[in-house]
Amino acid sequence: MSRGDEKAGRVGAVRQKAIGFPDLANMERHGKRQDASGQRRRVRNVAPLVYGTLDLAEARKEHMEGVKQSGRCACIHALVQFPTGLLDGSDETHQRVMLHNAVAFLNCYHGGDAVFAARLDRDERGRHTVDAFLLPRYDFHYKDGRRVKKASVSKFSKAHAKRQFGRDDRRSQGSALQDAFFEHLRDSMQLHGVMPPERKKTTTKDRVEPEVFGLRKDRQKLHETSRRLVNADRVARQRIRGQEAENEAKARLIARKEAALKSAQKQLAAERSAYEEASAKHLSALDQREAAIRRNAKTVRNVLILSGQGVSRSLNRILDAAFESQEER
Repeated sequence: MSRGDEKAGRVGAVRQKAIGFPDLANMERHGKRQDASGQRRRVRNVAPLVYGTLDLAEARKEHMEGVKQSGRCACIHALVQFPTGLLDGSDETHQRVMLHNAVAFLNCYHGGDAVFAARLDRDERGRHTVDAFLLPRYDFHYKDGRRVKKASVSKFSKAHAKRQFGRDDRRSQGSALQDAFFEHLRDSMQLHGVMPPERKKTTTKDRVEPEVFGLRKDRQKLHETSRRLVNADRVARQRIRGQEAENEAKARLIARKEAALKSAQKQLAAERSAYEEASAKHLSALDQREAAIRRNAKTVRNVLILSGQGVSRSLNRILDAAFESQEER
C-alpha cells in the first residue's frame, strides 16, 4: 500500500488566505448561492450550517467596531478540511461537530477572538469543509497603561511559526498551522486513526477551485481506468495466445491420430481384400477337387459295370448318395 493510499481519508488540512473587500463580497454571494459557481456545485437542496451569519460584510463591520486594524485586508478566509474517512459528512451531528471545532480551533490559534462568521455547505458533493472568516483581535497595551483593541491578519500566525521553527516566513506559517490542526484533531477531537499531513516539497500554491480539483480527480480516475483496461487487455491477449497455442497443439495431435486411423483403415482394407482374394482362390480349388472326385467316382463305377463285375446294392446306394450330395453342393 502506498503512503497516499494509507493516508486517504485520515488527514485534515487548513488553508488560510488574507482577502480584500471585493473577495469578501464575492464570497458572501457564493455563501448565499447568488452566483453561478454556487449553483453549479449544488447537488442537493439542503441549507448550510452557519456560525454567526451569511451577511459577511455586516458581520465584519460589527466585529471591527472600535478596533484598530493593522493592514488593509478585509479578513482571513480559512478553509478547514476534516478527514473524510473519520467523520460522516452525511450525519448532521458530525456536521455540527466539524463546524464547532473549526471555529474553536481558529479562535484558539489566532488569540481567542478571531472568527466572525463560518459555514459548512451541505448542498455540495463534499460535506467535510468549513469556510471560516476571521480577523484576529487582541488587546494592545501602551506603556502609559492605555489599552486598545487591535486586529492583525498575521500576528498570531507569525508568532506560532517563530516559536516552532525560529522563522516566520509563509512556508513556516503554513507548516505551523497544519501541525496545530493535526494536534487539535488528535487531542481535542480525539479522532482515532488521524494522521499528520505531509510537508510540502515546494512552495507552489496548492489551493484550487472545487471545479478544477474535481476535473483533476476525474482525469486521475480516467487515467487509472485506462491503465486498468490496458492491463486487462494485455492479460486477455496473453490468455488468448496461450489458448491458441493449446488449440494448435490439440489440432496437431488430432491430425496425427486421424492420419494413423486412415493408415490403419487402409491397411485393414488391403488385408481384407487379400483375404477375400485368397478365399476365392481356395474355394475355386476345392470346387475343382470336388469335380475331379465326382468324375473319378463315375469312372470307377462305369468301369466296374462294364467289366461285368457289377456293384453291390449297398455300394450302389452309397455311390448314388455321394453323387447326389456332390450335385447339391
